[in-house]
Amino acid sequence: MTMLEKTGVYISIGIIVILLFLIVFSKHGVLDYRMLKQKETAILDQVQTVDIANQKLENEVKSLKTDMNYIKHVAKHEHDMAEKDEIIFKDKSDHKGNTP
Repeated sequence: MTMLEKTGVYISIGIIVILLFLIVFSKHGVLDYRMLKQKETAILDQVQTVDIANQKLENEVKSLKTDMNYIKHVAKHEHDMAEKDEIIFKDKSDHKGNTP
């Protein structure tokens, strides 16, 4: 192999190494791509979590509009309401301000 051929091979190898370095470490390289894929996965997980929460809220709104038994349940347990023939007994120790 002549000196010119050896120089050409070394230059070719150097160019290939530089190109591989740029592909891996540049702004739009492989490492950046992997980081963006991880962010995408995290965001998709958040979207899925919010979609599930939205579905639960939509079901609750639908139940509050249409299901009388659910409305009664919410009124009793969340708003301390009672029907005409019910009596509610409260334990004073449940209240934070009152100590026995």
